[in-house]
Amino acid sequence: MTTKTTITGRRDLMFGRSARRILITTLGCLLMTTLSFGQAWDWSTSKNTVDGIEHTLAVAQRPPGGEFDVIRLHGYRGAGATSHDAAVLYLPGTNMNGTLAVDQEDHNLWLYLAKRGLAVYALDYRTHAVGSGDLDDSSFMKQWTMGAFVDDGLAALTEVRRLHPGTPVLLAGFSRGVSLAFGVLSSSEPGVIDGLIALDGTFKSHRLEGKATRSSALAGLESSGNWASDVAAGFGWERRQTLMERAAAAPGGPPTEGSFASVGDQLAQVLYTAWRPGGLANAVDGFSDPAVLAELLAAYDRYYPNVQNAEGRVLGDHLDAPDLTFDDRWGELAAPMLVFASSGMGPEWVLGAFFSAVESGSRDVTLHLLEGYGHLDVLVGKRVRDEVFEPTLQWIQERLEHREP
Repeated sequence: MTTKTTITGRRDLMFGRSARRILITTLGCLLMTTLSFGQAWDWSTSKNTVDGIEHTLAVAQRPPGGEFDVIRLHGYRGAGATSHDAAVLYLPGTNMNGTLAVDQEDHNLWLYLAKRGLAVYALDYRTHAVGSGDLDDSSFMKQWTMGAFVDDGLAALTEVRRLHPGTPVLLAGFSRGVSLAFGVLSSSEPGVIDGLIALDGTFKSHRLEGKATRSSALAGLESSGNWASDVAAGFGWERRQTLMERAAAAPGGPPTEGSFASVGDQLAQVLYTAWRPGGLANAVDGFSDPAVLAELLAAYDRYYPNVQNAEGRVLGDHLDAPDLTFDDRWGELAAPMLVFASSGMGPEWVLGAFFSAVESGSRDVTLHLLEGYGHLDVLVGKRVRDEVFEPTLQWIQERLEHREP
């Protein structure tokens, strides 16, 4: 069941920039331009077409110009299309990338929108260039701050706007990609971005306690020297990938280990209990198909910079986070916002997701609470076509109809 709340007018919730904010009753109840570094975007000349969708790829070097300071921009659009209703720049979640992991439009928002007249661009973060081999020295990731990735998003936004002059451009993000999308929106000139689609992610905590500092948050990383998180930590990369590949290929087959009924059941149980019950994914209660979840997870990048985990805590804790500049305009953002939040992540998560948008400054905020959904179910769940993709397309079309020329 999806619960929807639309906020059509800006409420007087903003106090002074130095004052604390309060969480409004509604939420309590509802539980640019950065240039490419060293070179322009290098678009590949080959175009791959999958199920009527044309895929293109561009690469750009980013500062400071190290071996892995490379981002890629995937383009997805209807084959042969020369004009589009709008362009969407999508920023993935942690360990995710812009490759087409799931090639079914019922479980992939990019394909769904691209088949309906939109040009969709999905970013590969610098982490994709690192690969999945063992990492002996992760110190280069110390510079991969949230600000650096926001700048990468701005570079991608500049390129999308160059490719589609005069066409409305919207931002979309999932999970951590929502935080980065808010940062891109806050760092862009007003009016450059025509809307933000936030898929189960936050920017600010509704509590805004103001206790975390960047120096204290980074102290542990400085002492340990471990600047990279490993998505397979405690499980092992090869063991993880074997589970994903077998669950994707034959979910009814035998488990890779343990006394599970099948490898699909094994994955469903592992994901259900990974965070809070049903928080990461809820295939146990039938909200997702284990095989589709496995396809998504098999395509993950192994590493992600730990510095962003530390900065994320500071960002959420402050009205205007010290030492971070990409939230300076939060509270003054005018772009329309569409927000989806999964109940499986818990009430604090839902409140943070809704609060981030409602307090952003936008006068046009639409909220969807996805009851029973886990985090990944928002992307690839059995009901996302009806409860996420179609509402997203309708919301975009409505905003385009009322867009000022």
